[in-house]
Amino acid sequence: MPRYEQQAEIRIVETSVDKLLETARAIEYEQEADILLCSGASAEFLRKKISTTILSFRMGEYDLIRALNLAKERGTKAGILTHQHTLKDLDELSSLFTVEVSQAVYTSLEDARQKVQTFVEQGYRVIIGSPTVVDLAEAAGAEGVFAINADAVRRTLDEALAICHSRSQETWKHQRIHSVLKHLNEGVIALDALGKVFSVNTSMNNLLKLIRPIAIGETAAEHFPDVDISKVLSTGTAIENRLSIRGSQRLAISVIPILEEGLVDGAILTCQEINEIQRAERRLRSQSRPSHFIAKYHFDLILGQDSRFKRAVQLAKLYAHSDSTVLITGESGTGKELFAQSIHNASYRQKMPFVAINCAAFPETLLESELFGYEDGAFTGTRKGGKPGLFEAAHNGTIFLDEIGDMPTHLQTRLLRVLQEREVLRLGASEPTPLNIRVIAATHQDLQKQIINKCFREDLYYRLNILRVSVPPLRERTSDINSLMMRISKNLAQGNVDQEKATNQVLKALTPQLVQHPWKGNIRELENLVERAHLVSQFPNQNHSTEALFPELFSDSFNQSFSSKKPKESLKASGKAAEIVHIQKVLDSHNGDLAKTAKALGISRSTLWRRLR
Repeated sequence: MPRYEQQAEIRIVETSVDKLLETARAIEYEQEADILLCSGASAEFLRKKISTTILSFRMGEYDLIRALNLAKERGTKAGILTHQHTLKDLDELSSLFTVEVSQAVYTSLEDARQKVQTFVEQGYRVIIGSPTVVDLAEAAGAEGVFAINADAVRRTLDEALAICHSRSQETWKHQRIHSVLKHLNEGVIALDALGKVFSVNTSMNNLLKLIRPIAIGETAAEHFPDVDISKVLSTGTAIENRLSIRGSQRLAISVIPILEEGLVDGAILTCQEINEIQRAERRLRSQSRPSHFIAKYHFDLILGQDSRFKRAVQLAKLYAHSDSTVLITGESGTGKELFAQSIHNASYRQKMPFVAINCAAFPETLLESELFGYEDGAFTGTRKGGKPGLFEAAHNGTIFLDEIGDMPTHLQTRLLRVLQEREVLRLGASEPTPLNIRVIAATHQDLQKQIINKCFREDLYYRLNILRVSVPPLRERTSDINSLMMRISKNLAQGNVDQEKATNQVLKALTPQLVQHPWKGNIRELENLVERAHLVSQFPNQNHSTEALFPELFSDSFNQSFSSKKPKESLKASGKAAEIVHIQKVLDSHNGDLAKTAKALGISRSTLWRRLR
């Protein structure tokens, strides 16, 4: 005992055969022992009744010889009773013994009792064996000789200590694993080489919503029958993100093998709810989203009382409640992006990114990498780690493809696939990235003509032209010019009422020319005009009247003379001038088509030609 004082706490518990199980259960219930040591028969009996680890003392040849010497001193026949196995060398050594020796084997406690009784009936007064056999022999009236000496006990104790040390190391490792697992949000189970659970975190039990939590020692296959865990343990091949359906739950399950010196020693099973994965992905994309991917305009900022323009606004408001692709058509400067941003801000995606791309502004060599992104090493000069494209930046939000009619034909093919599959393949990548985006496209081009001229793909046109908004040009909504000028003037004045009034006075002098002007630059041209008027009103030339500056400031806007001193021409000339302006307006509305213009004016084509000359 002193040899083991620093290594373990050892207690000797004496009990009888009849009270063996009761005593062992009491020790186990109080958790007083890590390992129980006893004789072979007792060990075999208790292993079937309790879960505590049990080691048995092993009797060797030296133990037997010592016991036979004791039997010799008593001068009688000796019976040797061993558990399950006979001593092989006993028959060869029997000639050396001065006492008659007989051996028997027992397999259970009751069998040992019967064999002892048989020995006694045959005249064997000394019975050699384990403490259990000694106890039974003395109860039957014979003398029992304990066949296990101190060396045998020491060997068994050393084995017990080795087991405890190994178990302690394993427990420490498991505790470290468990302390890590319990802080993870995803459900995790650690499995041993047999597929049994040796650690499970709270998140797993909460995620699976089981009536009975997963217990240590259970096989994972009981709870995940649709996942081939045994294949992972036998081959070392991982399972990644396998879809598992449990009622209304959609789970992503992965099983990764644990390798020790090239051999599979267990596995880690992880489980996540797919909705949570998607929410986490949205949070990450939202946090990494550049601040400039934001839509600033709303429908409240769109001014106009023209009936055709109001119908366009009403359609756009209706389309905001859909996820279908929208095609916005209209001349340059009519406010197509304002419509696109307003649709986005009126939709459920309003808190997600709004990514605007001018397909005509990017160089053709850069447009593909900017739109679709690229992997690390896809081409020379790439950013380390790769770069997500603008389509990925718009995930869960809206992507606005402005001037789509000017996109190169070979990129139209890739765009068509993105619209159809809702996934994007980076340059140099082998796996596509799924997308959840709303697409709004805009163009000033006549896409039908572009298709005829082989400049635009017909299949892409029909993929884009699902919901359509046509924004009328400013010359067709002249009734809105005044209100638009007032709004622009107010924005320029920034709350300064005097500046706003001064600008409006300058604009009032321009009113006669506003209605007849073709407004080829639309709202953008109107903004330029108002800004010039604002400049004139705030910094007038001291040497000339304000109106004297009009020909220089507005000559590119209005072709008519602004001189207030020049007398009007004859009434007939004025009428002809108005007629020419009207003809030009109708001609522009028909995109220069003389036949349609002549028909609309109610005159012949030759008459129209003469008027134009």
